[in-house]
Amino acid sequence: MPDEGFPFSRDSKDYQQGIALMRKVLGDSDASKVEGLLDHPLFGDYIGWMFSKTWGALYARTELSIRERSLVLMGTDMALGREGPLKDHIRGAMFGGLSPEQVMEALFQAGIYVGVPSLPMAMRVMGEVLAEREQKQTAAVTPRSQTTERMKMDDLGVRLGPINHVAMAVKDWKSAAQGYASMMGLKTWRIMDISTDMMTKAEYYGEPAEFRWISAFAMQGNTLLELCEHVSGKTVFGDFVEKHGDGMQHVGDLSHQNPQELVKQYTNNGVKVGNYCNIGGMIELHYLDTRDQLGGMFLEVVTPATYAQIADMGEDFTFE
Repeated sequence: MPDEGFPFSRDSKDYQQGIALMRKVLGDSDASKVEGLLDHPLFGDYIGWMFSKTWGALYARTELSIRERSLVLMGTDMALGREGPLKDHIRGAMFGGLSPEQVMEALFQAGIYVGVPSLPMAMRVMGEVLAEREQKQTAAVTPRSQTTERMKMDDLGVRLGPINHVAMAVKDWKSAAQGYASMMGLKTWRIMDISTDMMTKAEYYGEPAEFRWISAFAMQGNTLLELCEHVSGKTVFGDFVEKHGDGMQHVGDLSHQNPQELVKQYTNNGVKVGNYCNIGGMIELHYLDTRDQLGGMFLEVVTPATYAQIADMGEDFTFE
């Protein structure tokens, strides 16, 4: 194993762990800035060592989550008047699933204890973080003004097979499933708690993200029904419920024989990927934002194609 001290090595375990985490939490731009400092002939080794021991070794400890560590450090930043670190730690807390309202409440709590004069600084930094976040999301999602142009695009030559999956975004899966049990006789549901903890890569409109939702599955004939309850982070299910309430959010052909080509052709022609999930390097989920092309609907594409049945993982829940 490369030396973890001096001279600093980019091949060290702590550095590799730290730079991967920074890319995930803060993005490529911040990680690239750190990498650029490592080549300095005088202080490159010092920067690398400090970065490795904080983002690499310390943040990798499992006793606290990124969200919890960020909350602790937000209070420290306010006490010391450190605007730059405070911005990063606010971003870390939101990456961990906290809403802007929850972050603001934490800043207010800390401000009362470390000194009320720290609050204007914290609110200014919070405003900058929210403005940057909104700018990224606006740039990621195709403007509705382009709807007409996109619906005229050429035939892609790639065909979707039979729709064998229909999913609803709901506020409460159990309440929604109770309705299906009463009206359609679907009393047994397979419940899966899906989060980025089980993923090797997770994104929201192309940006690294942490999120969690609960899926409830039931078969109706040859169609796999799914209820998606947003729990935390940024998901297309949460976006849908916030704007529309409960309703049908996506459909899919989960047995498509060439799902990767389908995704490639769609994204090459302007379709955005809302959420992307790589689960254990074995299963990939693409939630394609085809609202401009298909009039308000997302399309789920799953790789591999054999992943068309209810997953073996999860637990059954049966209504009496």
